[in-house]
Amino acid sequence: MAPLPALIIVMGASGCGKSTVGLGIAQAYGVPFVDGDDLHPAANVAKMSAGNPLNDEDRIPWLHKIRETAILLTTSNGLAALDRDPAPLSPSEADSAAASHELAAALQHIAPASLNARRERKDAPRAREACVIACSALKGSYRALLRGEEARFTLPDGREIVSEKEGTPMLETYFVYLAGTRTLLLNRMQARAGHFMKASMLDSQLATLEPPSEAGEPGVAVVNLGQGQEEVEERGKEAVIGEAVEKSRKWLA
Repeated sequence: MAPLPALIIVMGASGCGKSTVGLGIAQAYGVPFVDGDDLHPAANVAKMSAGNPLNDEDRIPWLHKIRETAILLTTSNGLAALDRDPAPLSPSEADSAAASHELAAALQHIAPASLNARRERKDAPRAREACVIACSALKGSYRALLRGEEARFTLPDGREIVSEKEGTPMLETYFVYLAGTRTLLLNRMQARAGHFMKASMLDSQLATLEPPSEAGEPGVAVVNLGQGQEEVEERGKEAVIGEAVEKSRKWLA
């Protein structure tokens, strides 16, 4: 029996390099990469652009969208659309190969470089299909939802929202956690032109963060961004990507 497809979430606070590392993993294994920020509803983007942090009620539909996107891209219809030539560059093209408008939309969020890498590796053996998505995944409850497990959220007004466990699992979910100090993350974030994150929002994310560990949570790989005294000195990009690729091998090989 073929293994379930894999969803690899590259996670961490803003400024950790989720998109860069996620694309690196996707290119190494010839699987699609999607930046989870592209899947935020417009209301979430507007809220963050105004300098306001998201709450759990904002994040829940976004997290569902991330898992749904990965499922769409690893079904037979999604794989057929990924492997057609030329690449699905327009909604009309994508829709002609897709079973639904949802799949057509998902195809539009794939990083072109990951599609190119998939085609270059089309004849290479692949143990299982997979999708890589960048997502902060700060709390354990967020990661539970992304795994398709039951997840409970208590809102500031006391309301509780329960995300039910997925009936028949469609994916196995894994996490690559990019761990960095506040100083390192803030320096990286401030160097990125045009990004909507502010220092206060980074502090909010770090206060929310429930960091996973390889021993304490299933399917987790931790990659440290810093080195040297107090780990504020950055490791090179290639070193970080290389470690993330190698640590993902056990899930994809």
